[in-house]
Amino acid sequence: MVYQLESKELLKIPNYDKYIFFEKKNKYSLLIPVINEGDRFISQMNKMKKSNIFNICDVYICDGGSKDNSSNPHFIKEYGCKALIINKSDKRGQGVQLKQGFFESMKDDYDGVIMVDGNDKDNVHESLPLFIEKLEEGYDVVQATRFTLGGKEKNTPFLRNLGIRLIASPLISLTSGFHYDDVCNGYKGFSRKYILDERIDWFREDFNTYEYCYYPLVHVKKLGYKVCQVPTTRVYPKNEIPSKIKGFSSNLKLLKEIFNLACSKTRPDQTRPDQTRPDQTRPDQTRPELIYASVTYIFIIIQNIKNYNLCRNSKLLHRFFVFN
Repeated sequence: MVYQLESKELLKIPNYDKYIFFEKKNKYSLLIPVINEGDRFISQMNKMKKSNIFNICDVYICDGGSKDNSSNPHFIKEYGCKALIINKSDKRGQGVQLKQGFFESMKDDYDGVIMVDGNDKDNVHESLPLFIEKLEEGYDVVQATRFTLGGKEKNTPFLRNLGIRLIASPLISLTSGFHYDDVCNGYKGFSRKYILDERIDWFREDFNTYEYCYYPLVHVKKLGYKVCQVPTTRVYPKNEIPSKIKGFSSNLKLLKEIFNLACSKTRPDQTRPDQTRPDQTRPDQTRPELIYASVTYIFIIIQNIKNYNLCRNSKLLHRFFVFN
């Protein structure tokens, strides 16, 4: 069933200011969540303008309250962006900014929405047409991958690389039924019909951080939608991590969130977030954490066999462990 868009007050969308610079021109929108990205954001915008990105999709800058030009309407308008959205609520997080952008995009009747970070790590200026192509072909979720299909990565921090390949991607793959290689890559695309499916309940109130990176991936195949991956390039600057996830505590918190979202459930009764019972929004909290760990590490072996050719001569093992 299709989700009926209501006012942002009824949906409890956190408050924001918006600057709309022109009417809808393209079929797809691009959301770029930012907060104080500085020169990295300017570099990304320059590459996008040079590659004509602003003419093939409508760009929304979703700002979290930056003190730099990310929240400057005149600066954003000059590049050719469709809109600037500035979070004015007391809630903070990438999920809040994206939720506001998704809401505005659905109000404007876009056929799909693509999201990408605003810190100049991704080759959006080169790869965005791939996302549009796949959405045009009828895919409902398009996930970027830097590790396979010809994608490239450079300077990815060692522990982050291991965490993505050996924990996050295997876990989401296991619970979703689709083989993902790079789930922590925030470069993703979604169709309008998937966003507005009442069962997914896209605008739920408790989505404030990184839920849109993982939750849609977990449920796309379960709900009968189409999903694919596309190759992209993701480059970290040397000796710097342009990310809001830094330090042991932040990474541990994210890992816990990924575990919860991997085992999350959709809402079969199709209620709004404020009407939902607690047992529908969270995974089974009585499940022992030992099971999480055991399943994850078992699947690490499977993932290694498939992705990293640890058994190169065993075609049988390779075929047995393919999910999609």
